[in-house]
Amino acid sequence: MAFVLTPWQPPPSRPELSDHSLHLWRFPLTCHESFEQFLDEHELQTAKRLLVPAKARAFITARARLRQILGLYLDLDPQSLHFNYGASGKPVLAGASSDDLSFNLAHSVEWGLCAVTRGVAVGVDIEKLDRQLDYAKLAAGFFSVCEKNWLQASSNHRRRRHFFRIWTRKEAWLKGKGGGFSDPDQDIGLAHLQGCCTHDGTWWLRNFSVSRHYIAALAVPQEFSLVQRWDAWRN
Repeated sequence: MAFVLTPWQPPPSRPELSDHSLHLWRFPLTCHESFEQFLDEHELQTAKRLLVPAKARAFITARARLRQILGLYLDLDPQSLHFNYGASGKPVLAGASSDDLSFNLAHSVEWGLCAVTRGVAVGVDIEKLDRQLDYAKLAAGFFSVCEKNWLQASSNHRRRRHFFRIWTRKEAWLKGKGGGFSDPDQDIGLAHLQGCCTHDGTWWLRNFSVSRHYIAALAVPQEFSLVQRWDAWRN
C-alpha cells in the first residue's frame, strides 16, 4: 500500500533520511520566540513586504523552522544555510546536487508543514478549513474547467470540503513542479479528483490531516511505501 503515514510523533535528535525516505514535519506558528536572527537579508526583506503583521510573523517563524529542520539533517548551523530561488520563488539549498535534500514548506494560520526527501521533487500545501471563505469565487478564478465541473457535481454539504481537497492538491502539485500558479499547466486532471491517494502515471498526490480544521496535501513523482511524520516544537 502506497503512502502509509505514521502517527505524528516527536522527531529524533538526528533524523536519518535514506534515498527512499520521505519525512513530514508539522510545527505550530503560534509561539512567542523571536526568529529574525535565523533569517538572511532576502528572507527579512520578503517578510517586510507582507503588510499583515500576523502573516509576516508566520513567514519568519516558518522560515526559521525550515532552517532548523534542514540543519538537523545536515548537521549544520541553521544560520549558515544559503538558498537559491526558482522563477516562482521556490527555495533550494545553494550548491545542492540532484542527490541532496529536497524540501518544500507551507504554512497556514496556526500550523507550518515541511516535507523533506532526497533527490526527488516534492510539494506540500496546508490550509485551514475556513467556513467563512468564499471558496466558490476562488474556484471560479483558479480551477480548470474539469476541476470546476467536478466540484459543482459534488453534493452541497461536501462541496466546501472537496474544494479544500482539490486546492491543497493543486498547490502541492504546482509547488512540486516548481512553477506555482505561474505554471502554464494548471489542471491536475480527473485522475487526481477522487480518492485520498491518487496517481496519474507521473505524480502521486496524497491528502492528510495536520490537525483539527486543517487539511494538507503532498505531491511527489515517486511512490513511497511509508511516510514518517514528525511533530516538533509543540508548546
